[in-house]
Amino acid sequence: MKPNALISKIEAKYNALFHLKMDMLMQMGQDAAMIAAHEVLQLGPGRSEAFCTAYIEAMNGMARMVCEDQQDDGEFVYAKAKIDEQIRAIVGDDLFKPWEERYGRNLRQGENLRLLARYQ
Repeated sequence: MKPNALISKIEAKYNALFHLKMDMLMQMGQDAAMIAAHEVLQLGPGRSEAFCTAYIEAMNGMARMVCEDQQDDGEFVYAKAKIDEQIRAIVGDDLFKPWEERYGRNLRQGENLRLLARYQ
Protein backbone atom coordinates (compact mmCIF):
# COMPACT_ATOMS: atom_id res chain seq x y z
CA MET A 1 0.00 0.00 0.00
CA LYS A 2 1.34 3.42 -0.93
CA PRO A 3 2.05 5.86 1.93
CA ASN A 4 -0.69 8.27 0.77
CA ALA A 5 -3.24 5.45 0.58
CA LEU A 6 -2.26 4.27 4.05
CA ILE A 7 -2.60 7.79 5.44
CA SER A 8 -5.99 8.16 3.78
CA LYS A 9 -7.14 4.87 5.27
CA ILE A 10 -5.96 5.89 8.74
CA GLU A 11 -7.63 9.29 8.40
CA ALA A 12 -10.89 7.66 7.30
CA LYS A 13 -10.87 5.36 10.33
CA TYR A 14 -10.05 8.29 12.63
CA ASN A 15 -12.86 10.40 11.13
CA ALA A 16 -15.36 7.56 11.49
CA LEU A 17 -14.35 7.08 15.13
CA PHE A 18 -14.52 10.83 15.73
CA HIS A 19 -18.06 11.03 14.31
CA LEU A 20 -19.13 8.04 16.39
CA LYS A 21 -17.75 9.67 19.55
CA MET A 22 -19.33 13.03 18.69
CA ASP A 23 -22.72 11.35 18.13
CA MET A 24 -22.42 9.69 21.51
CA LEU A 25 -21.24 12.86 23.26
CA MET A 26 -24.05 14.95 21.78
CA GLN A 27 -26.65 12.35 22.71
CA MET A 28 -25.26 11.98 26.25
CA GLY A 29 -25.37 15.76 26.68
CA GLN A 30 -28.95 15.90 25.47
CA ASP A 31 -29.98 12.94 27.64
CA ALA A 32 -28.32 14.47 30.72
CA ALA A 33 -30.02 17.80 30.05
CA MET A 34 -33.42 16.10 29.70
CA ILE A 35 -32.93 14.09 32.90
CA ALA A 36 -31.88 17.22 34.81
CA ALA A 37 -34.76 19.23 33.35
CA HIS A 38 -37.20 16.53 34.38
CA GLU A 39 -35.79 16.24 37.91
CA VAL A 40 -35.59 19.98 38.56
CA LEU A 41 -38.40 21.38 36.42
CA GLN A 42 -40.66 18.32 36.17
CA LEU A 43 -40.35 18.53 32.40
CA GLY A 44 -42.66 15.95 30.86
CA PRO A 45 -43.34 14.54 27.41
CA GLY A 46 -45.09 17.64 26.09
CA ARG A 47 -42.30 20.10 26.77
CA SER A 48 -39.37 17.70 26.40
CA GLU A 49 -39.55 17.77 22.60
CA ALA A 50 -39.34 21.57 22.56
CA PHE A 51 -36.51 21.42 25.10
CA CYS A 52 -34.51 18.95 22.95
CA THR A 53 -34.99 21.11 19.88
CA ALA A 54 -33.85 24.20 21.79
CA TYR A 55 -30.83 22.30 23.17
CA ILE A 56 -29.69 21.26 19.69
CA GLU A 57 -30.29 24.76 18.30
CA ALA A 58 -28.31 26.32 21.16
CA MET A 59 -25.41 23.90 20.67
CA ASN A 60 -25.32 24.51 16.92
CA GLY A 61 -25.67 28.26 17.39
CA MET A 62 -22.77 28.40 19.83
CA ALA A 63 -20.55 26.33 17.53
CA ARG A 64 -21.50 28.45 14.53
CA MET A 65 -20.84 31.70 16.41
CA VAL A 66 -17.39 30.53 17.54
CA CYS A 67 -16.43 29.35 14.04
CA GLU A 68 -17.59 32.57 12.39
CA ASP A 69 -15.79 34.71 14.96
CA GLN A 70 -12.58 32.68 14.60
CA GLN A 71 -12.36 33.62 10.94
CA ASP A 72 -11.29 37.12 12.00
CA ASP A 73 -10.18 36.51 15.59
CA GLY A 74 -8.35 33.38 16.71
CA GLU A 75 -9.32 34.13 20.30
CA PHE A 76 -13.02 34.53 19.29
CA VAL A 77 -13.47 37.27 21.89
CA TYR A 78 -16.86 38.38 20.54
CA ALA A 79 -18.37 34.87 20.59
CA LYS A 80 -17.13 34.20 24.12
CA ALA A 81 -18.51 37.54 25.30
CA LYS A 82 -21.94 36.89 23.73
CA ILE A 83 -22.15 33.39 25.19
CA ASP A 84 -21.00 34.69 28.58
CA GLU A 85 -23.66 37.40 28.35
CA GLN A 86 -26.37 34.78 27.84
CA ILE A 87 -25.09 32.57 30.66
CA ARG A 88 -24.83 35.55 33.05
CA ALA A 89 -28.44 36.50 32.28
CA ILE A 90 -29.55 32.95 33.08
CA VAL A 91 -27.58 32.26 36.27
CA GLY A 92 -27.15 35.80 37.63
CA ASP A 93 -24.03 37.68 38.63
CA ASP A 94 -23.43 35.71 41.84
CA LEU A 95 -23.26 32.31 40.15
CA PHE A 96 -21.73 33.40 36.85
CA LYS A 97 -18.32 32.00 35.87
CA PRO A 98 -16.56 33.34 32.76
CA TRP A 99 -15.81 31.22 29.70
CA GLU A 100 -12.21 30.49 30.73
CA GLU A 101 -13.34 29.15 34.08
CA ARG A 102 -16.23 27.10 32.67
CA TYR A 103 -14.17 25.56 29.87
CA GLY A 104 -10.87 25.34 31.74
CA ARG A 105 -7.35 26.16 30.72
CA ASN A 106 -6.70 22.75 29.20
CA LEU A 107 -9.21 23.36 26.42
CA ARG A 108 -7.41 24.68 23.38
CA GLN A 109 -9.09 27.89 22.32
CA GLY A 110 -12.37 26.70 20.90
CA GLU A 111 -10.97 23.52 19.37
CA ASN A 112 -13.87 21.37 20.53
CA LEU A 113 -16.49 23.82 19.23
CA ARG A 114 -14.60 24.14 15.93
CA LEU A 115 -14.63 20.35 15.61
CA LEU A 116 -18.29 20.25 16.55
CA ALA A 117 -19.19 22.83 13.92
CA ARG A 118 -17.32 20.87 11.24
CA TYR A 119 -19.20 17.78 12.35
CA GLN A 120 -22.66 19.34 11.95
